[in-house]
Amino acid sequence: MKKILFLTLLLFLTACGKSEKVFSKLPSDAVIMAFGDSLTYGTGADKTQSYPSVLAQLSSHTVINSGVPGEISADGLKRLPALLDEQHPQLLILIHGANDILRNIPREQTAANLTGMIAEAKQY
Repeated sequence: MKKILFLTLLLFLTACGKSEKVFSKLPSDAVIMAFGDSLTYGTGADKTQSYPSVLAQLSSHTVINSGVPGEISADGLKRLPALLDEQHPQLLILIHGANDILRNIPREQTAANLTGMIAEAKQY
């Protein structure tokens, strides 16, 4: 339970910025890329029940499932730039770090990798 709470907190804190941002509504033809590990991929669930599939059904947007089971954040950081170039998403949903926790990768390294992924997305 502590690991899940830490992961949630880490993801939340990494995503928080110091400045307030106002987001506009996505256009109806916007592409959303769900990027992450097995949580994104939907391991253990029917393909239609992964969160990217459910989000696509609920939002009527194209949602690309870019989840890779077992992936650690360092590998995600390497993989993300090419996918951004290839898919051209208008929204990126980033869920990564659970496998880092399971493999006892230092929190600081996980945070640095997540920060790097966020920086890549901002440059795109």
